[in-house]
Amino acid sequence: MMRGLAQAGTLDLFALRQPAHPDPEPSPIEDMGTMVVCDAVRSRPTSEWLPEWARNGLPRRPIAIDWTEARRELAAWGPRPDLVWYGFVDSWLHTHDLFPGVPAVCDFPDLENTYMRLRRRTPLRFSPGAGVGERARGGTRWLLSRGFDLVDEQRWDKVQRRCADEVDRVVVCSSLDVGRSGCDNAVVIANGAEVPDGVRTDRRDLAGDHPTMLFVGALAYEPNGEAVDWFVREVLPLVRERRPDAVVRIVGRGVERVQWVADVPGVELVGPVESIRPELDRADVSIVPIRMGGGTRLKVLEAMAHHIPMVTTTVGCEGIDLVDGVHAIFADDARSFADGCLRLLSDKELRQKYADDAADLFRARYTWDSIDRSLADLAREVVQERA
Repeated sequence: MMRGLAQAGTLDLFALRQPAHPDPEPSPIEDMGTMVVCDAVRSRPTSEWLPEWARNGLPRRPIAIDWTEARRELAAWGPRPDLVWYGFVDSWLHTHDLFPGVPAVCDFPDLENTYMRLRRRTPLRFSPGAGVGERARGGTRWLLSRGFDLVDEQRWDKVQRRCADEVDRVVVCSSLDVGRSGCDNAVVIANGAEVPDGVRTDRRDLAGDHPTMLFVGALAYEPNGEAVDWFVREVLPLVRERRPDAVVRIVGRGVERVQWVADVPGVELVGPVESIRPELDRADVSIVPIRMGGGTRLKVLEAMAHHIPMVTTTVGCEGIDLVDGVHAIFADDARSFADGCLRLLSDKELRQKYADDAADLFRARYTWDSIDRSLADLAREVVQERA
């Protein structure tokens, strides 16, 4: 996004950093303007934001963070911009009054109301060995959170529509989300991935001495954590009934969210890695067992780019133009998902077919060069319309 916007003009970046998060890496943009990372971010205690949630009609997340210092710093920063690009609805909600009359675009990486709806449909799960007390407390928390979700689903829809009414464009990841958003000024800027050098394109032979499936994702992010729970509990045992040597490698930050899976036969809980490339190279099948969330998923695009055949749920590949039976195998129940994994692990020609076709689709539609140009064109268009 930064690289694309910088093609349209000088780019200034103002970002918030949560407490205890690492220092940001240097900007990848040459001749960039200023870059400010605001450290004055405080998570508000429940006792502080809950009364406000009860009376102001906003969802939980935007009011659970105190933006006071960030607003003060942003208000004192820099000249009047030609365009403001808001990274999330939250950013627009808390700062748009600081830029009256300035052309604006708001990015909706997820449709939050859709995420709330899908989240409410996922069942309650406990770690193996959870006691009666833990189950009772977990069940209570689950019921409360789903009650909040029911309310916030409607609130997010209203906030997103209000935002769309007040900015020049809203950006979503797919044509599917254009329809879901209900926003007349929604436009599609797809997600993308880097074109890798020297990727292993021959997928007929297994990469190692046993069949390897790969899941990649930030595990503290609920859709990813739930996906790992479901796959390890319900899908993996079905795979290993017929392929006892099959393993799944789970890669990403936040391993404490799914720590229990480390003791399950066939699971290799890797955690965070310096580079994802070696994990992609050693994988025989990429799995995307996502059952909630919106937007599009970079893990799908990375698998396509790296020539890895894939089994995914329909939610997992939403917004990406994959076709079931052409570019990947789609499966939404445990048995079908396991069967898809087994087919790819066992059939070398099928692995090659899906890897080739998905890689061709990636190169045609999801490389960053074309996406960067789309971002720059949209920024120029919005500014020119207001000129």
